[in-house]
Amino acid sequence: MLINIKYLVITVISIFLALGIGILIGIQIDSQDIILEQQEITVQRMENKFDELNRINLDLQNEVKQLSAANDINENYIKNIFPDYIKNKLSGVHIIILETADEYTYTSMRQALKTAGAQVTSVTIISDKLLYMNDEEISNIMEYFGIDEKDNLIPVILKRIAVTIAGNYNPDDIAFLIEKGIIYVNGDLQQPADYVVLAGGSSEKNNKPEIIDIPLIKELKKLSLPLVGVETTTVETSYIEIYKKQKLSTVDNVDTIIGQTSLILVINGKEGNYGVKKSAQALMPYLNEEENNR
Repeated sequence: MLINIKYLVITVISIFLALGIGILIGIQIDSQDIILEQQEITVQRMENKFDELNRINLDLQNEVKQLSAANDINENYIKNIFPDYIKNKLSGVHIIILETADEYTYTSMRQALKTAGAQVTSVTIISDKLLYMNDEEISNIMEYFGIDEKDNLIPVILKRIAVTIAGNYNPDDIAFLIEKGIIYVNGDLQQPADYVVLAGGSSEKNNKPEIIDIPLIKELKKLSLPLVGVETTTVETSYIEIYKKQKLSTVDNVDTIIGQTSLILVINGKEGNYGVKKSAQALMPYLNEEENNR
């Protein structure tokens, strides 16, 4: 009897194990089916999303093409009317461009000023050499200008540049500064400026504005020379805020036709801070009613 019960227990356990294994196998098979179904749903959703993104991308490409075409039309229109609009606005005005950095070119700005009738009598670049002279060079320049203290060297040079621009031209001083690589001059500094365009900005952060630009602005103001601060849209370190604190009108996009128009209008009397950067109060000066009605 005991043997029969033993076999019975074993049989029952075997049956339950078989049922359990069967249930596990069934669950696994069902789970695989569910997983495959979920994967198929996910793939389908991804394909639908990809198609949607592709359509959006094509729409954006078409929109970019349309905007680019419209921009080209607008740019051509501006280029066509620009010379006529600025013609003779600065007729007879003697302008000296003073660049405190030799990293950027202002060719198109110079051409715009000439188109407006201005006489760009000279372009003077103050070299970085002024900040990095060796002891021998410092000694030679101090001796030439009769300077006793080293700290007075840069202020004396900047004052010499300012009075030259104002009309107190000393050819020996200018020739000396050119020879020493302190300044580069293209044009004739003998003709005093009616207006000074101060072009700044830098490719790196430094203390150059405090050492050169601000003292130079103060010297020019002492001589009652009107000036405007400008820079290109591509400068990495902007000087515009520094110029604004010195109460200058500014144009931060002078490499563009709009910026060049703003510059000409500023020289013509439209004071303010113009351009495309945060420091600007407006894109460009407002036209007066007479010009708007033309």
